[in-house]
Amino acid sequence: MKTSNSYLIALGGNGILVDIGYKSNIKNLKIALEKNNLTFLDIVLIVLTHTHYDHVGSLDEIKELSASKVLVHAAEKEYLERGRTPSPKGTMWFSKIIFGIGSTLIASNTRYQPVSSEIVVNGEYNLGMYIPSAKVIPTPGHTDGSISLVIGNEVAFVGDTLFNFIPGTVFPPFANNVSELLKSWGKLINTGCKTFYPGHGKPIPLQKLKDSYTKKKAA
Repeated sequence: MKTSNSYLIALGGNGILVDIGYKSNIKNLKIALEKNNLTFLDIVLIVLTHTHYDHVGSLDEIKELSASKVLVHAAEKEYLERGRTPSPKGTMWFSKIIFGIGSTLIASNTRYQPVSSEIVVNGEYNLGMYIPSAKVIPTPGHTDGSISLVIGNEVAFVGDTLFNFIPGTVFPPFANNVSELLKSWGKLINTGCKTFYPGHGKPIPLQKLKDSYTKKKAA
């Protein structure tokens, strides 16, 4: 799967990015900035939901072009500085096979240019100075340092805490801790947000998350 979402929030002449996507994604970002009458210099903050290579691919280049601040969870700060984040375990039959037989290959293809971060969070973090009624909350499970950006009780950008490309579920095919992941789902539901923007796939309505949560809790 060679697709990974990056989100641009344009507000008051500034740009806030949630994840970067693959390295090739910088071309799409340039187009998105131009459509919003912004340039790379207008990017003031980059929120990393986690530090896997398909979410930070061109971070080094974008940071150099924009001089923006990078926000990351404390559990993944050193991975970002090292330029490699361990791949999570498989949670489905096909992803378990991929993880089992391809760990060496995965490791060699998941490196990225090391980047330093300016904002390191542990718990909830208020982002009201950038976006009204916005905050970052910890949503571990896919990785220990996974976080989500929540704006009011309307929308949340959730990285790989939710996936939306497998019919009938939003469960990620890779996760380090399933019990923590389900707790994070409950936390997201309790935000009251109506729409969730995942790292892979289309936006997820609240009801679809609730349905997947109920099925997984009953399993």
